[in-house]
Amino acid sequence: MNKKTIAICVGHSRSNDDGAENVDGVTEWAFNQPLAKQVCALVAQTAHNAVLVDLYNGPSYGSAMRWLAEHLKEIKADVAVELHFNSAGSLATGYEFLYCGVSPKGLTLASKLSASFAKAFPEQKSRGLKALNKNDRGGTFVMKTHCPAVICEPFFGSNRKDSDFFTAHKEELAKAYAEGILNWLA
Repeated sequence: MNKKTIAICVGHSRSNDDGAENVDGVTEWAFNQPLAKQVCALVAQTAHNAVLVDLYNGPSYGSAMRWLAEHLKEIKADVAVELHFNSAGSLATGYEFLYCGVSPKGLTLASKLSASFAKAFPEQKSRGLKALNKNDRGGTFVMKTHCPAVICEPFFGSNRKDSDFFTAHKEELAKAYAEGILNWLA
């Protein structure tokens, strides 16, 4: 097996951008940063390298994404996932994975992550895979990277039931991420 480098990126990692808040006021960054460490630890138990990326340089989204794309090249990342959670109305529910619409490898990575989530969380609703282009929110991340990249949206923080469930099941969430990534690498 060839040793690969997996970048586990924490969304909203630039200064003054913590992302959305869940129903308890926990920001995306605060929820996902320790979770990303768990995913890295699980991946590190395999023959692969895991790199945590939780501080992006740049004052704007665009400049931070340009910095991140260059950083991923510098660390020779073979794959990158960015951890988030959705926020909308209190009834919104489900998980989805967003990928570059012109990247077959991004699509297969998103598919493996989704399959891992379906296995780990069969009671949760799948919102499917979403192809992004450069004009879509999050499109810059998945399109600027040199490697397959996926934005992970495992639940809606604005939904009390979903937020409570995933807050209580962070270990299983980390395992589902790691399993999806490792299955894609297999």
